[in-house]
Amino acid sequence: MDADTETFSPETLQSIFKLVWKDSNTKASKDALTLCCEFFRLFVSEAVQRAAEQTEVNDSVQENRIEVEHLERILNQLMLDF
Repeated sequence: MDADTETFSPETLQSIFKLVWKDSNTKASKDALTLCCEFFRLFVSEAVQRAAEQTEVNDSVQENRIEVEHLERILNQLMLDF
């Protein structure tokens, strides 16, 4: 991963994970958080790319915007692929 590549904050993911972990003493290692950040970065990047392709399939090209409907259309296959 390039140093200039934007990604999720490990601290943010740690906080989100703590919200769903049943045992408050559960922690993730620094390496695990780094891998989770990379996974989420790739997931979001792929979702945006597929949604952008979906806009080309529809007449939404004039607006040049990704709408919620575009994400909804690609979500099922995206979840299966990941």
